[in-house]
Amino acid sequence: MKPLIYTLFFLVVGFGKMFTQGFDWEISPRLPFAIPKFYAGISSNASKNYLNGSLTLYENYFSCAKFNIGSGKSNSFGFKAEYWYKPEIAFNASILYQLNKANFVADGDSFPVQIKGIPKIVKVENELSMNYNCVVVDFGAKYRLASTNFYAAFNLELGVKLSSQYDLYEQVKSPPEYHFIDNTQRRKLVDGKLSDLTLLFIIPKISIGYDATIFPGIYASPNVAVQLPLFNLSREGNLRLFSILLSISFMRGIW
Repeated sequence: MKPLIYTLFFLVVGFGKMFTQGFDWEISPRLPFAIPKFYAGISSNASKNYLNGSLTLYENYFSCAKFNIGSGKSNSFGFKAEYWYKPEIAFNASILYQLNKANFVADGDSFPVQIKGIPKIVKVENELSMNYNCVVVDFGAKYRLASTNFYAAFNLELGVKLSSQYDLYEQVKSPPEYHFIDNTQRRKLVDGKLSDLTLLFIIPKISIGYDATIFPGIYASPNVAVQLPLFNLSREGNLRLFSILLSISFMRGIW
């Protein structure tokens, strides 16, 4: 009877040790694997962004266009750490360098002209091309779903804008025979001023993912996430960001 009790005791203790973080890593019954609680690795993501709000373009101190709807993309890469507090709960943090691109199109102010003595109204379109780079600190928690390797997570992104560049263009829509003074129908606005982005921003994010074992102590964590447009990204205007992200992290056990 005693050998059976000892066997059951070691099985229970071994099982608890083996599944400390919900991973069933075992090299063999004779080579138990001490599953780490702390992991570190690399992380990368790509996103499709949708921007909504109001960015005002000024030329010679006069408002000449308001950009309300835009779209773009972002790419991030950096380092990530994860700590398993319980078998179903993990806390994580990452630091990422982020590259962002966005484009907006808005109708410009119409103005009257005479072409060969005939009065006409010129309609123009303004285009904004925006590039900005950030450092993003991301932290949050994830929860395993129904004791599987699928999880749901909530994170907050704290971003610091490092640099930004804006290219503003004006395009003639009609009449087709009208040209600007440089004899083109598309010109770059060198005197334009735009409502700038805020230097610091906060973006909440929810995601669903899966922890896939590669080797004992090493796993990949792909996920799909959405960023919620709760906070303003513009210092002078109103700009909200909604994003859909695809991310992947490769994590290795440390201790």
